[in-house]
Amino acid sequence: MYSLKQISEITGAVFKGRNNYPVSVFCADSRNITDPANSLFIAIKTPKNNGHKYIKDVLDKGITSLLIKSGEVDIKEYDSNSVSVLVCHDPLEALQKLAAYHRKQFNIPIIGITGSNGKTIVKEWLYQLLKTDYSICRSPRSFNSQLGVPLSILNLNERHTLGIFEAGISKPNEMKNIAEMIKPTICIFTSIGSAHDEGFTSRTQKISDKLKLAEDCKLLIANGLVRTDIPHTLTARTELISNAVNSEISYSIFQNKLRINYKQKELDFEIPFNDEASVLNLTTCIVALLKLGIPETVIAERLKMLQPIALRLEIKTGINNSLIINDYYNSDLDSLKIALGFLQQQNRRQYKVVIVSDIEQSGVLDNVLYKEIAGLIAANKIHFFIGIGTKISAYKTFFKSGSLFFESTEAFTRGIQSLIHRFNNSTVLLKGARSFGFEAISNLLQHKSHDTVLEINLNKLTDNLNYYRSLIPPDVKIMCMVKAMGYGGGGSELGRTLQHHGVNYLAVAYADEGVELRQSQIDLPIMVMSPETDAFEDIINYKLEPEIYSFKSLNDFVNKLDHLGISEPYPVHLKIDTGMHRLGFEYEDVEQLIASLKSLPQIKVQSVFSHLAGSDNPSLDDFTNSQIESFTSFCDYLQSELKYSFVKHICNSGGISRFPEAHFNMVRLGIGMHGVGVNENEQANLKLVESLKTKVIQIKNIRKHSTVGYNRNYKATSDIVIAVIPIGYADGFSRKLGNGNFGVYINSTFCKTVGNICMDMCMVDVTHVNCKEDDEVIVFESIQELKAMADALDTITYEVLTGVSARVKRVYVHE
Repeated sequence: MYSLKQISEITGAVFKGRNNYPVSVFCADSRNITDPANSLFIAIKTPKNNGHKYIKDVLDKGITSLLIKSGEVDIKEYDSNSVSVLVCHDPLEALQKLAAYHRKQFNIPIIGITGSNGKTIVKEWLYQLLKTDYSICRSPRSFNSQLGVPLSILNLNERHTLGIFEAGISKPNEMKNIAEMIKPTICIFTSIGSAHDEGFTSRTQKISDKLKLAEDCKLLIANGLVRTDIPHTLTARTELISNAVNSEISYSIFQNKLRINYKQKELDFEIPFNDEASVLNLTTCIVALLKLGIPETVIAERLKMLQPIALRLEIKTGINNSLIINDYYNSDLDSLKIALGFLQQQNRRQYKVVIVSDIEQSGVLDNVLYKEIAGLIAANKIHFFIGIGTKISAYKTFFKSGSLFFESTEAFTRGIQSLIHRFNNSTVLLKGARSFGFEAISNLLQHKSHDTVLEINLNKLTDNLNYYRSLIPPDVKIMCMVKAMGYGGGGSELGRTLQHHGVNYLAVAYADEGVELRQSQIDLPIMVMSPETDAFEDIINYKLEPEIYSFKSLNDFVNKLDHLGISEPYPVHLKIDTGMHRLGFEYEDVEQLIASLKSLPQIKVQSVFSHLAGSDNPSLDDFTNSQIESFTSFCDYLQSELKYSFVKHICNSGGISRFPEAHFNMVRLGIGMHGVGVNENEQANLKLVESLKTKVIQIKNIRKHSTVGYNRNYKATSDIVIAVIPIGYADGFSRKLGNGNFGVYINSTFCKTVGNICMDMCMVDVTHVNCKEDDEVIVFESIQELKAMADALDTITYEVLTGVSARVKRVYVHE
């Protein structure tokens, strides 16, 4: 697409290197390197992270072209025959300049989509509805930010005849750069809501800023706005949509159909989804198609084929110690590249398997398309590839030997038993067009379990980590607690995500948790907080670092080192008791401790730490400050006697924001990274990572005077309807929650429990809820719902999260 010198000329970046490499792939995420030979890695520095930290990683993956910020790294480190570098003041700004230049090279219709909600849904539905007429380049997933937009625009190439790009902003003046890059010919405003209200002085300001995307467009389609929201410069180019009867374009549900009043005509459409948000988004899409000249009869037929949109990847436990990545809701070349990049991040299994269907409406000649896919599979070093569909099967010779091909999903599932062994200890990516029904493959490969799942959102985990990172100085390290299955979220997957995002340490409670992390290819330093004597050998063999909290634990560990013939200084972490009165050396132990450490050359104090007893409780601040003072005195004296420095840490999640003077050189992040804040102000910056969900398995009509559940504890005072859901006290849904003491959410309605909670299931009152079997049930998915459950149990959120039992399937989502 561009050479490095061309990029230099366009952006003003300084070219340094011997090779003027061609660049066709632009990447700012070191995890998603799929084509290193043709990729430019953009090292972007933000208040929360610094891409320059990952340069070594991307070079190890084969990257030879870098775009970096001047002064961040020593260029001489990369002064070799193989690496070429572009140096500039701001890599993100340079990328945006390149994207704006690239956009100007295309004289094709471009749809720009903004609004508070529904941008991704509208974009994906427009893609489904228009892919027969156009070769479409669209934003991958929700790439609508200052970084996501240029990465999306740079995917445009000569085969595309239409572009559809999202534009998202969170504060004033952000749209200017985005509008310059997208330059839409048609602008769609999906809705206005409360999202990012905090970044603007008023809702009016937010609407005004978002509409800057439309300044140079030929047509603005706006849903949910009124005429007074539209600048006079756009009035003549604007079509307004609303559910108000007197709107210019109005919509309503009439006899189970969507009726749109358009140009004084009533157009009726059968639609596959009738919830309020879907009706709004479908109306927007239909109006856009009408404006593009698609006949209403064609639109009606295409609506029947419209598929729901999955906005995230799911990771599930599979058979034969495999992991299954479900990404089978769409299939195109760009999303395949993203999915392969995500697959490369998964290194908990020995092998990588990819199953891909035919690519639909790519706009590329089949022989060119499947040759490129074969190249991607080879570049990503996939161990076993399976192609499903007549088109991909016709080009099987492009793929490496040993690959298998099937004409249909049914043909594959019929023969899957003979292939089961090929999935042993593998991470399996399922990437198929909706019409191929890859759900059937997922059901065959995934580990069977009941319908209750704990969803862990890795994007939210990262956002929370970055929030806390913004509170500490750059030179302060972060230790993340992944004990107790990562607070219920699964230690290995959380550990891998945290490792990628540059935390400095992990901490576990027991050695076997640390061993599991090591077996999952996590090489960060790991502290074991409750090291048992019997586990010392595992600690040493897996290079874990024990907490030493007493003279007995110190002597026992030294004896194990001697027994194994280890004389090199081994890193340990000293626990000091400053008032928690749990584990740890007391202040009066300091002289004896110093004498012991001086006599033990096998031991190196890696860190000294203590635990705050009430960092989240303002009424205990005097006590907390006394703990910090005592800890400081202990560390100062110990360091002066040992004659070497060590890491000091006392702040837990609650202490990070409330006691910045006590950050020392490391902080410990636990419940905070899961989205539980210390107060309302902090909570506003966090997102709950875990969601506990299940489904309705049966609905029953209960007659007046009938009883429900064990011991007949509930007696109906009137006719009611109950739903049976497969979650009970063996899953972590306590018996204390029964008999109306708590409830769940079904179709956004709170439904109280009826009768006793059983071991494997419970019953809830759905008398006034429109629901059916297989409907989703939410136990909690917001911090308010989690705290409500904790309050009902008279406990804390920690116990609720860690109490979700191991038999509840963990599903990891990556949006």
